[in-house]
Amino acid sequence: MGPLGYDTNDLPQVRRSASDDITPAEQGSRTSWIEVLGVQATIYATPAVLQYAQMSEQVLRPGAAGRMASFAHERIPAGPEFQAFRAPNVDTLYSNAWVRLGAEPVELRLPDFGDRYFTVQVVDAYSNSINISARTFGSAAARYWLVPPGWSGEAPDDVAVVRVATTIIWLLLRIQVLDGDLDVVHELQDQVGLTGGEPGDGLGPVVGADEVEEDWRAFFRAFDAVLRLNSFPRDEWVHVRQFRGLELLGPRPWDPDVLDPATAGALERSFATAQSLLRSSRPQLGVATGTGWTRVLDKGAHGHNFLARAVMNHVGLGANVAEENTSFNTHVDSTGQRLAGRNGPYTLEFAEQPPQIAFWSVTLYRAETGRLHANSAHRHALGSAALGDEGPARLVISHADPGAANWLPCPEGEFYLILRIYSPGQEVVAGSWLPAPVRRGVGASDRL
Repeated sequence: MGPLGYDTNDLPQVRRSASDDITPAEQGSRTSWIEVLGVQATIYATPAVLQYAQMSEQVLRPGAAGRMASFAHERIPAGPEFQAFRAPNVDTLYSNAWVRLGAEPVELRLPDFGDRYFTVQVVDAYSNSINISARTFGSAAARYWLVPPGWSGEAPDDVAVVRVATTIIWLLLRIQVLDGDLDVVHELQDQVGLTGGEPGDGLGPVVGADEVEEDWRAFFRAFDAVLRLNSFPRDEWVHVRQFRGLELLGPRPWDPDVLDPATAGALERSFATAQSLLRSSRPQLGVATGTGWTRVLDKGAHGHNFLARAVMNHVGLGANVAEENTSFNTHVDSTGQRLAGRNGPYTLEFAEQPPQIAFWSVTLYRAETGRLHANSAHRHALGSAALGDEGPARLVISHADPGAANWLPCPEGEFYLILRIYSPGQEVVAGSWLPAPVRRGVGASDRL
């Protein structure tokens, strides 16, 4: 028997039940069982629900600025007020589009980006990603057809076909800003075209992004809508079928009002437990490198690692695959103590800069919210764009202004750092290059 078990498809003695699993009748046992299912369902559904809530905010809510199959372009880099998702980068401008696939292809048209970094991340409803970028298709002007898995048509010779697993897809375009050349980036954004797709009528309930993290009823309404719109991967049926015990996967939309009080209470408690679990697990995102940093693995490609997938999306939606953007994060200094401005200042020094084809940056976020830190310098990241891409690089991280160009401001309280390496070099992809630890104190040239 191998590590993935054995195949029973051709074994006549193994038959699959068409009946729902039993639910304990005794109230105490029933509530215990519902609490177990509720935690599992919340963990499984988190990426899909958070994405659905973003779509609701951006295109479904009455009066929303966006509409289906149309890009909404951010015109300035993300700042502390950015609310679309946690842990945004500040190196690129974001553009978002939500698409509902139908029988006909949706056409995406991109301009020539030259040497400028860009990527269109094509994300299915469960956060699985594929990238259209210089790494995958080149940077010249091109046309792409987005189609469902079963599409069997023929595309013109000058069109690349990109298959996506679910009905609802999220297109997240990032274009690098160089020396504040926003006008050039705006022109490139305006040249991006998107045609086709089904309208957004009848997609499901409108729920808020904050609402689904605070209200169990809103969360499960959104999960029910996701299942009805997108279904789920066939090989996950054995896991998903148990959620029938929560009145999901039924013939009618999920309704919390039909739950008996004991079941509703158990589900509310399980949702709170799962949310607490996700928050406490953020520092475990990835594999420890031995330098205080963790390397974030399997972004956009989590497979059946449902908890890792949920934590990744709870930290920040739309994480790019590692081959496109390798990330490291740290919540601690070189001694293992939590990063906090009141314990600083800190120094981060790279004797050898992160190997990259495009660029790298270190961005700072407030630990309690995952949002950018508002500061007098209006600086949220430092990297190769500001420090150069050759030779050693040094960052001073402190709450007080040291009067240095390499200052990365931090709050007085706890914070964390994300190192992003765009188009990472082979040493990064292979894991042979690792970031240096964050150390307390500063050198003589940077004393406060």
